[in-house]
Formats: sequence, C-alpha cells, structure tokens
Amino acid sequence: MPAKNGLMNLLVATNLFPDTKEPWRGLDNATLVHAMRQQDPGLNVRVLAFRPSFKRWGAAPLKPRPEDASLQPQYFWAPYVPRMGGMNHRLFSFAFARALKALPRDFTPEAVLVPWLFPDACGVVLQAAAWGVPMVAVAQGSDVHGYLNMPMRRRAIMAMTRGISAIVTRSNDLEKRLAKQGADERKVHTVYNGVDIHTFKPASRAAARDELQVPQEGKVLLFVGNFLPVKGLDLLLAAFAQVVASSAQPVRLALIGGGPLEEALRAQAAQLNITDKVHFLGRHGASQVARWMQAADAVCLTSHNEGVPNVVLEAISSGRAPVCTDVGGISEVVEPVLGKRFLVPKREASAYAAALLDVLANPPDEGMLHEAARGYAWEKCAQQYLTLLRGKA
Repeated sequence: MPAKNGLMNLLVATNLFPDTKEPWRGLDNATLVHAMRQQDPGLNVRVLAFRPSFKRWGAAPLKPRPEDASLQPQYFWAPYVPRMGGMNHRLFSFAFARALKALPRDFTPEAVLVPWLFPDACGVVLQAAAWGVPMVAVAQGSDVHGYLNMPMRRRAIMAMTRGISAIVTRSNDLEKRLAKQGADERKVHTVYNGVDIHTFKPASRAAARDELQVPQEGKVLLFVGNFLPVKGLDLLLAAFAQVVASSAQPVRLALIGGGPLEEALRAQAAQLNITDKVHFLGRHGASQVARWMQAADAVCLTSHNEGVPNVVLEAISSGRAPVCTDVGGISEVVEPVLGKRFLVPKREASAYAAALLDVLANPPDEGMLHEAARGYAWEKCAQQYLTLLRGKA
C-alpha cells in the first residue's frame, strides 16, 4: 500500500504513450499523469510504454518528448500476432514481465495505472494482480466498442475485471457496456477526460485568423483527429460540400491530423469539387490546435463510435460548438450544455449539413460554453484518478 507520508510509487503501463516519433500517441494519458503529479508532487512515476510488433522484441529505440522526460518513460516492443488476436494479452504479459526488469531496484510499485483494456490491462493483471496494490485500468473507447464483440477478447477483458481494483471508463456509455457484459458495477467508475481550460479558451477570432493567415471573411469549420475509418470523415466531406453549395458566403474546412485515409480524403474532395476549400494542415500541438479553434466558427466530429473524445471538451472550452454524430458518450457532455441541437442522430450528409448551417448562422454564446467546461478541468480529473489509485474509492 502507499507509504503513510503521502509518497507513492506509481507504475504506468500502456501502448498509448507519446514519443518523439509519435508525439500525439496517447497524448491524453501523458497529460493525465502530468496533471496527477501537479496535484500530488509526492507521486513518483515510472512509465513502461509498449509498441506492438510482429517481429521485434525487447527495448524499443524510442525517446520521450522533452516535456515527458520527468516521467522517465522506457519503451519496449510487445509481441503481437494478428491471427492470434484473442491471445495477445498473454504475449503482452510476457513483454510486461521482461520490461519490469528495467525498473530501478529501489522502485516498488504501490499502484498501477493501465490505459487500454486489451491487450494491455488484460496482460498486466496476469503479472500484477498478486502484488496486492491498487491497479486501475482505463477503458478509452474502441477497446470496449470493438473488443466486447470478439469472444476471446471479451472473455479476457471480463477475466481482467475480476482481478483489478477499479476500471475507469471515459464515458457512462462505456460503463454501461461493461456492466452489461458482467463487470462488477462497484469497480467501474466514469471519469471524463480533462480539458486544459487555460489553453483552450475563447479569444478574438479576428486576431487568431490574422496570426494563422486565415482570411477574415467567411466561415471556418475545423476537424481535429486521426484520419481513420472510425472517424467517418467521408460523411464530413459530403456534408461540407452541401454547406458550400448552400452558403451565400465563403466556407472553409480545416483538417488537423493525419492518417492512412488522407489520400482517399483528398480524392473525395476533388470528386466533390471542394479541393480549394478543404485544407489539410497536418498534426499540431495543443497550443496550435487551440489557436485554430479560436479562429474557427465550429468544430466537427462525424465518428461511427467514440467514448468522449478530448476534442469535444476542447471545443466547448474554446467557446466553439462541437457538431457531432450522436454516438458513444458524446451526448453526455454536449447535451447538458447545448441540448440536442448539434447532435446528429443519423449518418446522412443532409442532416449533418443542416446542423453545420445552423451553427454557422446561430452560434451559441462562447462565454457560456467555456464556463461549462470548467467542470471538466484536468485538475478535477486528476484528483479522481488519485483517489482510485490510493484505493479510497
């Protein structure tokens, strides 16, 4: 158990943690750990960060971002065999056991945090359950939406829930899905991701556009995220084309992010004859994303499924309405602030375009939105995690 003087050795094990090559990977997990340390300076953190690989084993030649150096992350390959997907937690357990040998001799974990259920938490619990310390797993979204439909992975996840202290779900929807499969409801706690209300805040749209060299006239819609099938960006482009056709003023769509679908999205934009109005900006850090939100008129999300994505809270905190497909736990944070006005229930381009035209014509008060976001500040989120990690839930 944690020492009586308040100091605690916290071990974080996950495949979702950033490095210099993928600074966006698991960024919310790194932000969470930093927030916990700010709330509890006595937290002594060590991070074991894994990368799945079919061929490579042992230490991975990756380096932490400068801002994460104080968390002392070490990177390792974790064996992953696609055709044995339901058994990969056992391979992850093997990699975790080997990685433990790299920890300092005087570091004895007094609590364990594992963001991502399968294979991460399922593998770690096979080694760490016997330690007798609080162990908290984090369900982030796809690890519940997708894996509970796969029999072998579902069995591994349910077995893991029996050997763990607590499971954090980043939406109430995820909590209900786990409980429906038989997870002990006393162990499952919804803790929404935090938002940096000091970085993501309302500011002069004109000044932001000047800084980013965005024309002052017209409207700007913004997407932030990975270019992956789950994000449903084909729907966004189709709806945006309708907005362009219906709008009497210039409208632009800025896409921050990257991923395997970029080429297909560029081709779709060309087919829809909106290439000159769709801007692929690449990946950006938090401060630059915040500046783009201040320059934009609304933020778009057209996902097939989600937990509660950070971008939704960041948009609200920036005073910009998020226009979202009504999936996963998104409504849990949007509806109390904006009602169902910008929650699109059907995957129809015309319905999503109508919501975009509505927000451009009638934007909500940005001060009201930012004030609502204060309830999701990282400081509050970190305190909830610390309570669970100290076994006080």
